[in-house]
Amino acid sequence: MSKSKKKDVPVILITNDDGIMAPGILNLVEAVKDLGKVVVVAPDKPQSGMGHAITIGLPLRLHSVTSFEGIEAWQCSGT
Repeated sequence: MSKSKKKDVPVILITNDDGIMAPGILNLVEAVKDLGKVVVVAPDKPQSGMGHAITIGLPLRLHSVTSFEGIEAWQCSGT
């Protein structure tokens, strides 16, 4: 019985604070998409300068994004 070797594929998480539609995030996806499984999670709107903010009393929501062809991508609400 032969065992086939399974090649581990790295998972590359791409995120930012500028929002899901920021030009830099698309450029980064293009640069690394052949290096592993890419997953994008970014805010639904720019959140720059919100490092000490916290969302309380509102639900956090994730929505699938299809802007990145063939790449799993999500936009999230909150801070």
